Amino acid sequence: KGQTYQVSSVDLFSEVGFYKTNTIVLEKGITEIEDRCFFLFKELTSIYIPNSIERIGEKAFNPKRAPSFNMPSNISEKDLLAGNVVYPKMNATHTVDPLADIDFSDYSANDEELADVHNGQTVQETRPSVQPGTSDIDFNIPTTSTNRENTFCVIIANENYRQKDTPGVNYAAQDGKTFYDYCVRTLGLPRENVRLQTNASYLQMKSLLEWFQQIAEVYGTDANFIMYYAGHGIPDEKGNCKLVPVDVSINDVNNGFSLKELYSSLGKLTTKSALVLIDACFSGNDRANITALNETQRGIVRNMKKEDVTGNVIVMTAASNTETALSYDEKAHGLFSYYLMKKLQETKGNVSYGELYDYVKKEVTRKSTVLMGKKQTPSISVSKSMTANWKNVKL
Repeated sequence: KGQTYQVSSVDLFSEVGFYKTNTIVLEKGITEIEDRCFFLFKELTSIYIPNSIERIGEKAFNPKRAPSFNMPSNISEKDLLAGNVVYPKMNATHTVDPLADIDFSDYSANDEELADVHNGQTVQETRPSVQPGTSDIDFNIPTTSTNRENTFCVIIANENYRQKDTPGVNYAAQDGKTFYDYCVRTLGLPRENVRLQTNASYLQMKSLLEWFQQIAEVYGTDANFIMYYAGHGIPDEKGNCKLVPVDVSINDVNNGFSLKELYSSLGKLTTKSALVLIDACFSGNDRANITALNETQRGIVRNMKKEDVTGNVIVMTAASNTETALSYDEKAHGLFSYYLMKKLQETKGNVSYGELYDYVKKEVTRKSTVLMGKKQTPSISVSKSMTANWKNVKL
């Protein structure tokens, strides 16, 4: 129906037989080649891999039938055949462009198929200036030799909701994926210490918090926790704020995951510190600043409750009160998430909570006002035990 969808992952492994394809061209924008993707391509002789690629799964290619690779200059064929994770640089070049001599005229749809017509006017689809995974913060991610084996992180990135009345959250999945990379590469968390859940249901979100509790029981005050959430938030009729799992409608406030429950469970943990980062708002709008709640069913609450934070917990949220947490289309990320990770990139992770918050608040407020014409002000909530010294604590 005239819509264009960006394909980011390729998974062609099949148990039923072998492929006879001999040449593969992956377009720029593809970021992942899944496990065993081309393993059964017995006659594959050449493949073009774009410089947007970020991950190549285990046994994606069969070393015994290694094709001729045309790929970014900083990916080694040895790593590729071994299924190692690769992080190509944005400006990595290819020696050959396999698309140069192809006539695409036979593959193009006609004008009626490419556009919707409304009131006699042809409306072309608008697309963001960059595809997800190709922003400046998605590349040149700093690496550290530090091993923070006592720090644990849960990342929940809810982009695609199952209910028809609940719109998606633009770029939430990419927010979570890129934040995962910063946790592992820049902050030095072991991969097994980071759990990334894209499009999490209520039970999955609950299970991830229970994992925090299990860790706290065995690590005690040696443990640090980071929780990152990107997705929808909703207020109920009394102003209680809740996060929205993907199996819950944004109009069904009773089944949301309450911030009160989240903060309470984290506050009870015997832990050194817990940082909560929430790229969501509770205004009833989505990241495009379009009303997502059905206002015919109930009024939108204009005074949200600010839940108490206890224990050694610090909470940084994308917006204040009824403001909207906006997307940053030019970067294909949430506005809050973009500047959060931009600061990690600039400081190589050597930043205090105070420096991080001051930077994110300044940049998000300015950019939202100038670029979007709508103010978005990140907020901070700190437990009483952290009030005196939270600004100086290093992330």
